[in-house]
Amino acid sequence: MYSYQDRIKYSEVDANLDLTYFGLVNYMQNCSCFHSDDVGVGVYYLAPKRLGWFVTSYEIHIKRLPRYSEKVKVCTWPYQVRGMMAHRLYSIETEDGEVLVYADSLWVLMDLDKLKPSRFTEEIAKAYPEDASLPQFDLNHNKLRLSADIEKVGEFTVTDRYLDTNNHMNNSHYIDVTRYYLPEQSFNTININYKKAALLDDKLDVYIGKIEQGYQVVLKKEDEVYTIVEYK
Repeated sequence: MYSYQDRIKYSEVDANLDLTYFGLVNYMQNCSCFHSDDVGVGVYYLAPKRLGWFVTSYEIHIKRLPRYSEKVKVCTWPYQVRGMMAHRLYSIETEDGEVLVYADSLWVLMDLDKLKPSRFTEEIAKAYPEDASLPQFDLNHNKLRLSADIEKVGEFTVTDRYLDTNNHMNNSHYIDVTRYYLPEQSFNTININYKKAALLDDKLDVYIGKIEQGYQVVLKKEDEVYTIVEYK
């Protein structure tokens, strides 16, 4: 298990002083990056090799959103790190150990020039040993399916402000974009399936549909689905 301590900042909260979903995903993403950096296979290791981690899915469970000025511990556990893919569990906890948020995710190592999966280097394979302390969170692992009942509600263009070091739209921005189209903002679970990476100047259409217990938001380019996000 890898962890770091932090404090929720004013720039990361909404009008109710709760951490935004955008900020929530960034805390988990930062924990992954810090972990990889500290075991020697982070951004500075990957960039010269033209390699990068692409997330393919998140399953996020929210018991309570952290609030402004609250001190938190962000934890991650990599598991099933094999071949070209790896899972990561996350939790965000209070100073007293109360789990506020937990999540699972699936990542693939990509060749940034060929935009194809790349097998792990020896250093990467050794950096993430199996962790005996892996927590047993209550997870669904449901595969998201495109709803037949969605309607177009907007569109946007991917500008350079959305890009990360992999030169695609960073995974946290999909949350930031899609949440603005929701008729309500308070949810217990967020499930995300990233199907295709959005690149600079891509023009994406936003669709939304009502599903059982929540909403499905879909980003598409013409008829190709880029991302499905379900809020419940």
